[in-house]
Amino acid sequence: MANKIYDPKSATSYLNIDVTAQYAVEAFAKENLEEMIACCGFTPEEGGFSVHFIDHDVMVQYPSGEVTLKETGEPVSVVEKILILHHAVYSEGGILVKDKISYKELPSGDIYIDPFTNRCIKALTGIFASNLELLKKAVAHTIHEDETYGDYSCTIQVLPKVPITLIVYEEDDEFPASGNVLFNAAAARFLHTEDYNQITAFLISSLKKIAFA
Repeated sequence: MANKIYDPKSATSYLNIDVTAQYAVEAFAKENLEEMIACCGFTPEEGGFSVHFIDHDVMVQYPSGEVTLKETGEPVSVVEKILILHHAVYSEGGILVKDKISYKELPSGDIYIDPFTNRCIKALTGIFASNLELLKKAVAHTIHEDETYGDYSCTIQVLPKVPITLIVYEEDDEFPASGNVLFNAAAARFLHTEDYNQITAFLISSLKKIAFA
């Protein structure tokens, strides 16, 4: 299913967001609803399914691919819509494992590592390394587990099969602030590598909005 949903050299990449959304909807409509629900851990609903995404619940209509906030019925952002539909189409199913890996260890992750570092790791540390209490405040709104890495770390259940681990080290007398992001070692079964770049950036941006609200 992977090459149905993403070709980094094509007009369906995130460089052309409207075309990407259209392509995601078309691919979603061709898939089997029950298989997508089973592979991704979605909750069956009349006309589609619901799923928890970061800090809120969304409804996804099938086959239209309409994605709305469950509480209000308002449409979600186009990037959130694409990420959820990409996950639905791309996922091969299976179970998550105990081990974690870095972005570079994802398929072709070494190709995307520079933009991932700039958009995600540097953003994480730039926003939160000097105030971990703000990060903890934002994380409290998510489904998460605390971890033991760094000065603060946690694994956020962004989607049922997409946990993302955030790690932050505060600045000290010897080292500048730093951080890292880890993924489940089975991550490649559930999203394309470029989508992990996008969903991590979206997660950090969402946490920033919650923290400074």
